[in-house]
Amino acid sequence: MKKAISITSLNYSYPDGTKALDDVNIEVEQGEKIVIMGPNGAGKTTLFLHLNGIIRSDDGNVKIFGSSIGDMKVEDRIKEVGVVFAEPDDQLFMSTVYDDVAFGPLNMGLSEEEVGRRVKKALATVGLEGFEERVPHHMSFGQKKKAALAAVLSMEPRVLILDEPTANLDPKSKADLIRVINDLNRNEGVTTVIAMHDVNALADLADRVYVLNRTIVAEGTPRDIFSDPVLVKENNLDAPDLFKFFKIMRCFGADCSQTPMSIDESVTVMTKMIESLEGELYLTVDENTHSLVNEIIASYRH
Repeated sequence: MKKAISITSLNYSYPDGTKALDDVNIEVEQGEKIVIMGPNGAGKTTLFLHLNGIIRSDDGNVKIFGSSIGDMKVEDRIKEVGVVFAEPDDQLFMSTVYDDVAFGPLNMGLSEEEVGRRVKKALATVGLEGFEERVPHHMSFGQKKKAALAAVLSMEPRVLILDEPTANLDPKSKADLIRVINDLNRNEGVTTVIAMHDVNALADLADRVYVLNRTIVAEGTPRDIFSDPVLVKENNLDAPDLFKFFKIMRCFGADCSQTPMSIDESVTVMTKMIESLEGELYLTVDENTHSLVNEIIASYRH
């Protein structure tokens, strides 16, 4: 499979000399869903700004589909990589939603007809049909998030970078955004790289996880990462509630050898457990149960 992103020995320091990125190495295959996790100040946003060429590294190399980002023209970079920032007001600056979503395609030199087609498609993708003449700053935060995403999608990038896409959203808006991101990945083959702290939404958005703390601390599946409580605590992370719940269930004798990461996986595990016991579920308590439960709780508590 072709590599969408290849980052080799990437280093970057701020003007005051503070090290932001230290020998970062990341490989992302075309069509993968990657989540970058790490504490505040870990360098996630700085890393993302390298991926579309806004920031240039001290050394190292960033390649997008085999081409060095430093050698790519601006118009080529925006066709390949789209970045959606955590704060939508940073990307919405025109008087109407239509103008914001059309801004990128217009600056790509596309025809008025093609710009209109892209705007219509992008707004439909995020569920904002009929919002063309709305004033962005009069919309809800969730609607602004969708509009900012549409403004990037109108340039039809092959790689979509999202910084905290689910932060500060109500449950429905969060579910809608996760669906949009996954539909883009599944139906259009868009590679997604997401920075997030929302561990309970992570399983739906990640094939693999990188833990970044100025350098790459760990890489693996979500289950690999959250199975290491020391790694989680040392990097100021948390584990999904369901993951911790099923680890605790084992202390009561539940046969759930593979800890679920999502609601769907939880239903599958519970169904298998109950079916294996002919429709019943047995939990036990002995002299060690409470100490085992407390150990698990303490292992993830900061």
